Amino acid sequence: MAFRLRVKSLDLDLKDLTPLIFILSCVISGVISVQDHKNKEPITVTDANWTRTLEGEWMLEFMAPWCPACRAFQDVWAEFAGWGYDLDISVGVVDVTENPGLSGRFLVTSLPTLYHVKDGVFRHYYGGRKTTDLISLIDEKKWRDITPVAWYRDPNSFLMGIVGAFFKAAMFIRGVYNRMTEVYGIPEWACYLIFAILTIITGLLLGLLLVVCCDNFFPAKYIPLPPERIAHKPKDVPKDDTDIVDDTEEAAGDGDAGKEEDDKAASSQEDNAPKEDSELRKRLPHTEEK
Repeated sequence: MAFRLRVKSLDLDLKDLTPLIFILSCVISGVISVQDHKNKEPITVTDANWTRTLEGEWMLEFMAPWCPACRAFQDVWAEFAGWGYDLDISVGVVDVTENPGLSGRFLVTSLPTLYHVKDGVFRHYYGGRKTTDLISLIDEKKWRDITPVAWYRDPNSFLMGIVGAFFKAAMFIRGVYNRMTEVYGIPEWACYLIFAILTIITGLLLGLLLVVCCDNFFPAKYIPLPPERIAHKPKDVPKDDTDIVDDTEEAAGDGDAGKEEDDKAASSQEDNAPKEDSELRKRLPHTEEK
């Protein structure tokens, strides 16, 4: 039994409407698909959930609301995010003003900055910024031609984690400075003085902590001197000192002997002097007589 459908007073067979229904369904599905691509937003990546980018394939954009180039690129990135499901890729966006730690980890120096991430391997993308360029990068796997970042610049490394912590600390200090000057009305020179004093105190505390850790974990060890370098050994001194000669007594004896010899020489000279005088006296008269 054939079903009849009356459209505008025309009896049409349902089989004759099959091609028309198929075309209409394709058009409607295409419109819905395009609308879905336009409505899908990029995933917001923060300091708290950025580790999810280590799994799967991602494209990340680092931007700031105040950046004119980022605002101009916003529509392109949103359109590219709509193709994420078809390309089997996740598209994320990072606001560097709200997440300074990530800007330090990725060493973001210009905006917008794009990164391709595949199973924890990071590549810095410098290519075209059109939607077709981004789609071909993923669809044709052109990202394989991009050299991954070096190990010391890997955002997941310990070194870049320290850099990210410094960036977060710098933004925290900046927020404290703005609060001190704008809310509490503290002069700028006073803020600089306070920060200088706090820096000195922090350095002293860290230095003290370092010394304590070194003393506890790496204590100094006593290394005895070798026997040949020891100058004096009390245990080697003999108890019997009878064989020790007193040099002072010998020196005194030599001095006394010298004095005795000098006295003898002087006395002999005195004895010889009268004899010579007497001989001269005996000889003088004879000369006068002559």
